Amino acid sequence: MNSRALTLPALLAAVGLFALSASGCGSSSDAAPAGAKTVSVKLTDAGCEPHDLTVPAGPVEFEVENAGSAGVTEAEVLDGEKILGEKEDVTEGLSGSFSLTLDAGRYTMRCNGGEDEDGTLTVTGATRATSTPAAEKAVGAYRRYLERNAAELLARTRPFLAAVAAADVARAKTLYATARTPYERIEPVAESFGDLDALIDARENEAPKGEWGGFHRIEKALWAEGTTRGMVPVAHRLLNDGEELASKVRTVDLQAAQIANGANELLGEVSASKITGEEERYSHTDLADFEANVEGAQAAFKAVAPLLGASDAGLTKGIEADFEAVYAELKPYRRGAGFVPYTALDQADTRRLAQSIDALAEKLSQVPAPVAAAEGG
Repeated sequence: MNSRALTLPALLAAVGLFALSASGCGSSSDAAPAGAKTVSVKLTDAGCEPHDLTVPAGPVEFEVENAGSAGVTEAEVLDGEKILGEKEDVTEGLSGSFSLTLDAGRYTMRCNGGEDEDGTLTVTGATRATSTPAAEKAVGAYRRYLERNAAELLARTRPFLAAVAAADVARAKTLYATARTPYERIEPVAESFGDLDALIDARENEAPKGEWGGFHRIEKALWAEGTTRGMVPVAHRLLNDGEELASKVRTVDLQAAQIANGANELLGEVSASKITGEEERYSHTDLADFEANVEGAQAAFKAVAPLLGASDAGLTKGIEADFEAVYAELKPYRRGAGFVPYTALDQADTRRLAQSIDALAEKLSQVPAPVAAAEGG
């Protein structure tokens, strides 16, 4: 292992090939499950094409293709402002898919960044029957996982924020990655938390000027500025947001297909952007985030795996093996309860890690469609 720090351009060049393949992964290469309606959505500079869609209630497979737009690279289905499903990082020439089981009603089909980014998705027919008992069991199992990690987030965040309030920079640094781990585990459904996700976990370039807070604002203060000056209000807000999150996960609406989509999207994000070190750009604790993301994706998969049919047994075994392969790739970089700084990895290290995550993400991309079909009954 080379201990020299990589520049961002060099790291991007090292992993770009693998990030590209992850961005294009999805279940669109497979036939949609029986009973599912397949609709095609093209990303254009104008927005979604078609701008308005009509589909029958039940399982729906959204196949997303970038028709040559450099600025529009994701499609979302929203109920109000709650994101039900999405496909991100679909850059020019790539495609992907996501699956949902939808009730009758009107939704928003959003292609972020388009001239007219919001279209209408009309779902017709009778309102979908109550979810199957198996799907309800899957959602219940995953909700318990969310509740445990939300409680753990509060338990770990309190001493971290106490160190920040006490201006103990050294102690706050030692507690930072540990405090973040529970949140990184529940990121498969982070979009369901509404504004809380941005308040807790936004990077500097993702927040309006003067409004940036959460973990990463404190991260910058600790590592880049070497102080906690001005961070007490940020710490108080972060604790309040964590408490609200712990309350919200008990009742937030979830679908089994949404959980499966989230696991797939999270690993795609790890491979397409987090692998560059952009998330923990000051602390370089990225490997702790990676492990937590993989743990969270694994928990999501385990929750929905019982909905896969007997014909998917090979896929299930392959996914389980690929999770273990990713953990094996992370193991050499572990030091005690944490990891080496991400800047200690060289190009070969990041390449191997990206390859293992890509292999897992490719298989996980095949899970949402059959889960949506099973959920629809």
